[in-house]
Amino acid sequence: MLTSWLRAAGTRTLLGHLVRRSHPLPMAPKRKAAAALSEAAVVNEDSKAAAPQHGKAKATAAAAAAKSKAAPAKRVAKAKPPPGPAWDASMRPQPLAAGTPACRILSWNVAGLRALLKKSKETDEGTRDELILTPVALAQKEQADVLCLQEIKLQQDHCADVLKDLDVPEGWHVSWNCSRDKKGYSGTAIISRQAPLSVSCGIGAEEHDGEGRVLTAEFPTFWLVNCYVPNSGAGLKRLEYRVNSWDKDFSAYLKRLEGSKPVVLTGDLNVAPAEIDIHSPKTNLKSAGFTPEERASFADNLIGQGFVDCFRTQYPEAVGYTYWGYRFNARANNKGWRLDHFLVSQQLHPSVHECYHLPAVLGSDHCPLGLVVKL
Repeated sequence: MLTSWLRAAGTRTLLGHLVRRSHPLPMAPKRKAAAALSEAAVVNEDSKAAAPQHGKAKATAAAAAAKSKAAPAKRVAKAKPPPGPAWDASMRPQPLAAGTPACRILSWNVAGLRALLKKSKETDEGTRDELILTPVALAQKEQADVLCLQEIKLQQDHCADVLKDLDVPEGWHVSWNCSRDKKGYSGTAIISRQAPLSVSCGIGAEEHDGEGRVLTAEFPTFWLVNCYVPNSGAGLKRLEYRVNSWDKDFSAYLKRLEGSKPVVLTGDLNVAPAEIDIHSPKTNLKSAGFTPEERASFADNLIGQGFVDCFRTQYPEAVGYTYWGYRFNARANNKGWRLDHFLVSQQLHPSVHECYHLPAVLGSDHCPLGLVVKL
């Protein structure tokens, strides 16, 4: 028993000797930092009484600086550039001096001409609160010389009856291009104070000309092309046709016309060319009319071929829409798209006095737009 006790005592003595003689183990980084902070706290507490008052401020500033240095830098999101000012009629230039030779052109996707005329009739009868003008009444109010309509949705045998309801003044000229491939679909019309030198339907390509989408009128100093470009459709089912067939062939047609005189192109071109031309660009990248493919095609086949976007050139930063869906009170909230355009040949652009919109004109989900060209 004594032997066991001696052995245990000797072991304890030996262990105590080893502990006293051995070097301390290095601390883990976190423990080391904690110890350092603890030691600093003790020193700080000891010096509080002796330190003058401004020393406290210095210590606080030093602690804040150390904390700031230790904390990871926060990522600061880049601020979005603010949208441009909403376009309104106050931005329009002064009218041309009286007697200045000019041609005034209006363009309007009426989303069904018979439906629009019915709404106008209801206004006259007092059964509709909104003021809906007929296209011809609007042209007379705006003193327009030419009126281009898209999406008239007429068959050829409807035109005579519709012409009566339009109340076209005597001497004015009316041309139609109605869809043959599908009833109650697409279609274009041109109404002018004076008869054009010539009028033609389509672009001379059978695969494109059955839907009545292009109507061209020749005037003494320019060609006027009224167009309703095919929509890429739900699920973008016509996107491939639109950008790789229609757009290319239509561009070639315009360049052929331009070989003899400048071109004025107008109509619903079914594309919002840039982010400024749509109320919600980020959520519409896969929507017909704003896909990257359609915008690239517009840039390549129209702007890249020397045609000038008259509205965007005149108002580079203004937000001006021409189309608003019927749902979600989009028009009242100005959540729209700029799908309707006037483009002109580069050599004609110096003669353009103004391009403007008429968003207060109701009757369609599109508003009319106008162009004034000095002659």
